[in-house]
Amino acid sequence: MSETWTIGELAEHAARALRDGAAAAGHAANGRVRDVPGERLIRWYTTIGLLDPPLTRRGRIARYGRRHLLQLVAVKRMQAAGHSIAEIQTALTGATDHTLEQASGLNGSLPRPDPAPAVAGDGERARFWAERPGSPPEGSAAGADGPGPAAGVVTGIRLGDGVRLVLDGRRALSDEDVQAVLAAAGPLLAVLEERKLT
Repeated sequence: MSETWTIGELAEHAARALRDGAAAAGHAANGRVRDVPGERLIRWYTTIGLLDPPLTRRGRIARYGRRHLLQLVAVKRMQAAGHSIAEIQTALTGATDHTLEQASGLNGSLPRPDPAPAVAGDGERARFWAERPGSPPEGSAAGADGPGPAAGVVTGIRLGDGVRLVLDGRRALSDEDVQAVLAAAGPLLAVLEERKLT
C-alpha cells in the first residue's frame, strides 16, 4: 500500500520543511507571502493546477504523497523569491520529481508519510491509477526507454523570457536533450524578438 498524508499532515510537513530550509539558509520571511501553507491554500493550489489532485479520496478524506510535498514547498519557495503565481505555473508545469526536488530544496530530505489506512476491498489492483506514470510492472514491454514519464506527460523547457516549449513526451528529458533544444532554439528566438512577439 502506498504511503500518504492527510491534507493537514501535508500542510504540517510543508511548514516544517519551509521553516527548516529558511533557517538553514538564513533567509528572512517575505512579508508579502504567507510562509506557512494552510489547508485552504493547498486546495486552491490544486484547483489552479499547482498541485496534482490527491492520490486517493475516501469520503471527505483526501490523501497526498511525496510529490505533493515537493510541489507545495517549491511553490512557496518560488513565491518567497518574488515570483508570481503565473510565473510559477509556467515554471512548474509538467515538472519532474527531480526538478521539483531542486526547486523545493528538499533533495532526499523528505519526511516519511504514514501508511494509508487499509480499506476493505481496496486491493493493489484498485489503486493502479495512483502509481506514477512510466513505472510499468517488471518484465512488461512498456517503458523500454527506461524510467520516466509515460506518453501524455507534459514537459516544458524555458527557451527565453516569455517563451516556453511544451512537449507531450514519451520519456523524461535528459540534460543533453535540453541543451540540444536550447541550442536549436536560437533562430526561433531571433524571429520572435524581431517580430516583437516576446
